Amino acid sequence: MSKFKVVFTLKQHTPIIHFQSDQSGATLRATELKPKFDRFLLEQVEGIPFVKNANGAKSLDYKVKIISGQGTRALPNKSLYFANNPISNDNDKIKSLITHTAIKVEFFTFNKEIKSLIEKYFDEFMFVTNFGTRQSKGFGSFLRSHITDDEIKKIIKKQSNKVFLLGTYRDAEYDKALSSIDIFYKKLKMGITKPYYKSLIFRYMCSHKKVGWEKKFIKNEFPQVIHGTHKPIVCTEPDDREFNYIRAVLGLAEHNEFRPNGGKRQVKIKSLDGIDRFKSPLTFKILNGKIYILHDNSYKKILDKEFSFSLNRVSKTIKTPKEFDMYEFLKFVEKQGKLISEVN
Repeated sequence: MSKFKVVFTLKQHTPIIHFQSDQSGATLRATELKPKFDRFLLEQVEGIPFVKNANGAKSLDYKVKIISGQGTRALPNKSLYFANNPISNDNDKIKSLITHTAIKVEFFTFNKEIKSLIEKYFDEFMFVTNFGTRQSKGFGSFLRSHITDDEIKKIIKKQSNKVFLLGTYRDAEYDKALSSIDIFYKKLKMGITKPYYKSLIFRYMCSHKKVGWEKKFIKNEFPQVIHGTHKPIVCTEPDDREFNYIRAVLGLAEHNEFRPNGGKRQVKIKSLDGIDRFKSPLTFKILNGKIYILHDNSYKKILDKEFSFSLNRVSKTIKTPKEFDMYEFLKFVEKQGKLISEVN
């Protein structure tokens, strides 16, 4: 093998939602992997020489080639839970792909320092990163083939934020693991209607921080959206309680939808601080029979920001919480029926 080349063999653990699923050999794309790996290395190591690419982003001096095996197949949407959660208006044309044979990733560089950093950090990068659409929900999970449990444990111990475990699954049943993530995330953020389960972030903010959530704020300001008779089962919000847009810390939405009396009303949400997008700081990593929950500190950027909630040309403003600690929240969740557990 060339002294300028580094080769890794990957195993794909969950399907990747791919907009080029009809193309032969479609798999993990170098055009997605390289920019993400560049950012990861630049965050991990100071002083790496870089150049600016055509988009003005920092780019490191190496090339990537990905070679997929012959075992790639497209999965019909009905085989995975997102069939009932449309990704776009073109959902029928969008498929997820799974490759059951080895996938090779070849790096080529004349820079010895960068070659050494690739060898040192690639495993960790792949552990904390998913690819494709819905990557934060566990899709597009890859990791080096034959990586040992001890090597994974070392990566987990290196993380600046604690890692949690959602549960385990049989290796071939990634669809059940993805469904578990979907249900758990709904419990975290918005709650579940049937069977009724009150949002965990509501419970946490109401009982621990004495702050009400935006759903009650919306119903107070726009009573025409009210439907159903469910009341808080853990914490009652008095009318004079401070309200915050608390679900924003788990990712922004363009609107909240309500269905009063069989109809449909959308309360539109807009940032007054120029925030167009904010994805969830939680990432679910499915591999080797386990579902890990990773989190970053990006949620701190959205604290104490103002948003407008609008319905029928009437707008009301509300702020996100001034303070929030994701680790503290996840520890609270850990105590609620042992849904998750911290990985030590």
